[in-house]
Amino acid sequence: MAKKKINIILIIVVLALWGTVGYRAINRQLSGNEIILKKQNQLTNTTINQIIKDTFVLEKIGRDPFLNKQFQSPIARPKTIISYHKTVKKIVLPTVPKGNPNLRWPTLSYHGYIGSKERNEDLVLLTIDSKLRKLKLNDPVNGLVVKKRYKDSIEVYFNAETRMVRLK
Repeated sequence: MAKKKINIILIIVVLALWGTVGYRAINRQLSGNEIILKKQNQLTNTTINQIIKDTFVLEKIGRDPFLNKQFQSPIARPKTIISYHKTVKKIVLPTVPKGNPNLRWPTLSYHGYIGSKERNEDLVLLTIDSKLRKLKLNDPVNGLVVKKRYKDSIEVYFNAETRMVRLK
């Protein structure tokens, strides 16, 4: 008898809860139009703030920050000059930078090379101004380029001048 009373009370509580949920859902569906109209009236009274965009210009960089390489200058392309009589094509060649006589050669010391058969490349061990560096052939580092590698020396290009550095 006690179990029946508890079950009846629980059924009544559950029905009351579901009845409340159903009433609120139906009430929102029927009164939803008034809320939308109120919101639309509020939107017409708002002012629009204009956002001023911050703009800037991106400049080309001359160095790859990941590989520490200097980019090569672009290949010469013909420029077209238009006249009233005929079209004349003029080829503009890039100027070869001449060496700056004020730049001095860094102190270089050649310590050998590391050959890799898998990658098919050679790394040169070179001390530049007391800093040991591993350089690939034809990769510029601060204007210094290792052009050729021999068993006992390397050919180094810097400031439009080429020198041989012997193994120490």
